[in-house]
Amino acid sequence: MFGKFTRPPPPKAARPADPDRIPSNAELLHELRLHGAKPPPRKELPAVSRRTRDFLLLAGIGSALIVIVLSKAMSGSDAAVVARLAFTGIALLCGLLGFIFYGVMSRY
Repeated sequence: MFGKFTRPPPPKAARPADPDRIPSNAELLHELRLHGAKPPPRKELPAVSRRTRDFLLLAGIGSALIVIVLSKAMSGSDAAVVARLAFTGIALLCGLLGFIFYGVMSRY
């Protein structure tokens, strides 16, 4: 009633003695280590990513500029008003930079 079900044969592994086969990187590194070559040193990961570093740099410089410009332009006003306006400007700048760096640029 049922036909014979046969399994396909397992794929044949490439023989290392095959003259037309190019050796893999792992095989080449293994052979180099047999002859005394040291493995390459591991790359250290940075503590802060490039995107975060650039964001913090631009946000810091922009915040300082906002505070300086507002304190010069509104020197005759109440200090609380200047501080509130500077804080609002800094919050908007950081929000916009955060959207650009982590929202828009994460797609690329």
